[in-house]
Amino acid sequence: MPESNVAEPSDRNEGEVSGAKVIAQALKTQGVEYMFGIVGIPVTEIAFAAQELGIRYIGMRNEQAACYAASAIGYLTGRPGVCLVVSGPGLIHALGGMANANMNCWLKLVDYIASSLPGQPA
Repeated sequence: MPESNVAEPSDRNEGEVSGAKVIAQALKTQGVEYMFGIVGIPVTEIAFAAQELGIRYIGMRNEQAACYAASAIGYLTGRPGVCLVVSGPGLIHALGGMANANMNCWLKLVDYIASSLPGQPA
């Protein structure tokens, strides 16, 4: 079998932290307790990292419902709710909830990651 150039988790330096964990820690630091969304590549790792830190992830049927739920949590708790969506249609479907939260001055964050980053295949 040919050797793989992909680093295994045990090969990483102990000081390295994934971007997903950095995002999850930043959300936790801001007092986020709930995250709503539909996971998919590339946001699955963020959902896992958030759950490891005690943020409750609630899977929804669609992004619009997730964004409205995040808005409602922000209103009810006084802490930001998070809607986790992928780019493209995922973000577009969240626009209704984003507009509603904005008009009502409710706390909500929409966290999305581009499906393809510059220099990486889609």
